[in-house]
Amino acid sequence: MPLDLNFTMRRPEDKVMLALRRLYELFGYRKYKVSNFEEYSLYLQYKSFLSGEKILSFTDLDGRLLALRPDVTLSIIKNAHDNETAKAYYIEKVYRESKESNTFKEINQMGLEFMGKVDAYALAETVFLAQQSLEICSACADGQDELDYILELGHMGFVMGLLEKLELLPNERDEVIECLSAKSTHRLRVAMQDMGLSNADQQRLLCLLDLAGSPAEVLPRAEAICSGKKMQQALQELANVYQALDEQAQKHIRLDFSLLNATEFYDGILFSGYLAGLPRPVLAGGRYDSMMNKLGHDLDAVGFAVYLDDLERLPKAAQEYDIDVWLQAAPDYSEDTTGLLAAARRLTEQGISVRVAAELSPGVRAKQHLLYQGGEALAEC
Repeated sequence: MPLDLNFTMRRPEDKVMLALRRLYELFGYRKYKVSNFEEYSLYLQYKSFLSGEKILSFTDLDGRLLALRPDVTLSIIKNAHDNETAKAYYIEKVYRESKESNTFKEINQMGLEFMGKVDAYALAETVFLAQQSLEICSACADGQDELDYILELGHMGFVMGLLEKLELLPNERDEVIECLSAKSTHRLRVAMQDMGLSNADQQRLLCLLDLAGSPAEVLPRAEAICSGKKMQQALQELANVYQALDEQAQKHIRLDFSLLNATEFYDGILFSGYLAGLPRPVLAGGRYDSMMNKLGHDLDAVGFAVYLDDLERLPKAAQEYDIDVWLQAAPDYSEDTTGLLAAARRLTEQGISVRVAAELSPGVRAKQHLLYQGGEALAEC
């Protein structure tokens, strides 16, 4: 008889991972496996697309310079095929520098990538899956009712469309983006004055910092400063994906036009997902057509990642016991290995966790103590 695998797992990140796999596969995504190592040259060539400056590298036995993967999406893009729509999800580790500890850290993440023709439906589906991913993360938190969550949406096209109208130099544009991302009104004012922008242009940029809140509130205000096809298309995309969601999902959507990408990776819609009680996003992603083009593919692309490690900070229900049964052999049956193993199997086939031991280790708590007395005889202790 097979084991009953419908047990309750205690770690929220484990429950999240299984639930997300099911969700993504229901929408036609297939698991994609990549190597832990990549040619260092891939990351060196596209270093500007990575979130960190440093890459953990080593020389392989055959003399090649390899890197521990700092990014999954680059590896998937490298193997993409033109004229073919790919819907892939992954569960992988990446290795990046930690600015807090000044060390490299291993990050467990799960994400999905859509590569092909990203039409209005594909974009709406991806936003929906991001929203559903956050809902699953919140529902899998132990020890309390479902947590609240927010999916923030921004759009690089809207902001870049405005910056292009101002005809800024590349370094000036980067400075403005940094100020907006930091939500620093003071820094932005100083930077704009140094650039010699007119009062009208300064006011338009400052408006971006105030364009945050519910879509119903923010979209009309964004329309007021909208000019040019790029900005209009960006607003229309955001309005379309918001309207495609049901009323319950819409309650968790927030627009923020200061949500920007500091690297060169994303060029369209941006996602950032938050769970109540956690200090940083547990989900991030967006659209990256230009990245696909720079790697030689005539494809659109959009995707996001869920940071599983951060889910370890979710509330966990207090566990009264570590195992269900401590199974101890009676003195006359301590050598009956066959019978003792059979007794343990019978319990586990019912979904009961078992620790077979003559003595229970200090600190291990068992809900029930049973004594094996030969055959199928188990006595309560």
